[in-house]
Amino acid sequence: MLKRISILLSSVLLLQACASGVPGVIEQPKISIQNIGLQDISLTEGVAVVTLNVANPNAFPIPLKGIQYGLSLNGHPVASGDQSQDMSIGARQEMPINIPVKLDFMQLLQLAPEAMKTRSLQYDLTGAVKLPFISVPFQRQGGVGVHQ
Repeated sequence: MLKRISILLSSVLLLQACASGVPGVIEQPKISIQNIGLQDISLTEGVAVVTLNVANPNAFPIPLKGIQYGLSLNGHPVASGDQSQDMSIGARQEMPINIPVKLDFMQLLQLAPEAMKTRSLQYDLTGAVKLPFISVPFQRQGGVGVHQ
């Protein structure tokens, strides 16, 4: 009987030690915005390409399921999307991921009077990289000067 209690107590202590160490075992990927550029511009629309850098700090690969994003200019939402993407980021590796964001220039022209008045255009890019069980958020805010 004493032997069973000893084994049970040892098992409980071992499980508790393992459980307390789990949060440090799996780390969330680190996400940064590497670049924002324009491509495929026409008279009515354009495509901004946002390049995210996703770094996997873990000793094992992690699967990426997709990316959600939203873009606001001067506080007005101008684009959003949910891009499905099945890929894997290798152990302790970084991977650039391009997100095409479609922009409607007619909608952007409505922001022109305010941008000319304040002589600036503020942007706010938010989103999340979707993994199998969690989403890791990202955000970048900034501004550019507007010249007449």
